[in-house]
Amino acid sequence: MTVDVVTKDEITKLLNNWYSKIRSHHVDKAKELKTEIDQKMHRMKEDQDILLHYSLLDFRFQILTGDFQHDLILSEKLSISEQTETFLQYYYHFFKFIYYTEISQYRKAKEHYESAERLLEAIPDEAEKAEFNYRASIFYYHIGDYSHSISHAMEAKRFFSCNPSYEIKSVNCKITIAISCIELSMFDLAEKQLKSSLNILTEQKEKLFIVYYNLGLLYSQKGHSELAIKYLSASIKEKKHYKTMFLLAREYFKVGNIEDAHVYIQNGLKVCDKEYMHHFQILKEIVDQSSVEQIENVVEKALHYFKKENMWRYVQDYAGELAVRFFAANNPKKSTKFFRLSYDAKQILNWEILHINHIEA
Repeated sequence: MTVDVVTKDEITKLLNNWYSKIRSHHVDKAKELKTEIDQKMHRMKEDQDILLHYSLLDFRFQILTGDFQHDLILSEKLSISEQTETFLQYYYHFFKFIYYTEISQYRKAKEHYESAERLLEAIPDEAEKAEFNYRASIFYYHIGDYSHSISHAMEAKRFFSCNPSYEIKSVNCKITIAISCIELSMFDLAEKQLKSSLNILTEQKEKLFIVYYNLGLLYSQKGHSELAIKYLSASIKEKKHYKTMFLLAREYFKVGNIEDAHVYIQNGLKVCDKEYMHHFQILKEIVDQSSVEQIENVVEKALHYFKKENMWRYVQDYAGELAVRFFAANNPKKSTKFFRLSYDAKQILNWEILHINHIEA
């Protein structure tokens, strides 16, 4: 019995369809297509472009499913060169940009962002431009540039909201707009975006932990700890994520529940990334009511990391908090040092005052 050989055109069509499902956040359909593609890959003649195309999309698929442990490393046979097709060069840099953003290495993320942005000019695909803008909005949120985050998210949403197959991505844009609005203290607008997203995802029977998490963040920022704990607890029931553990630890500490705060700090430190290791360690010293000098020790280590990764919003926040603590401890020299550092970080951020009269719900 002979086995039919799969043609390059057939696999290319499947790969393009696979990426379409990944890009539109249709996880189950993407998983089904991966199974089909894996079964057919060994039935075609070896082709370096196809193998490279598959390797890049498989890396992107791992990011989609959250099942990624290592960076993409290509072999000598599957290298990226000037001769590689433009769209594969773009995928390489764009997916690396997403990866480094996901693991909080924003300096490396920026390098790949700039390379992908240049290559995107030669790709006549409006859906891909929207996807790029969406990912750029997440990146700018993480480095504290909320005006650019909102503008990129709105640009992406303009395309996604007009295409029914991208409804989930449109919701994701609304969530990104909301979290930037939270940081800008635009709480009413943020709540409107999140409640709208919650309704849509509930109707679509999608998981809700991201919206619950961000509602928890919203109420935390507003100083409503009990409401924050309610939504964060709902989020962690669906997905035990270290960011949710951090916010729960912080909110439990605010309401005087030291025991639960310690539990979430201990659990979070076991699973968090390098960025959140610093957040947890600082919070632990605060919860333990350590001396200002002990807090300074962990904050200094964190500030070194945050400066290296251009995360100036955390430099501003933590340096400012330490300055207040030294002022209360009657140490004007140290207080002045950290107030100045906080002020300099704010200047580097160069936040623009946003005059947003209306953001579409």
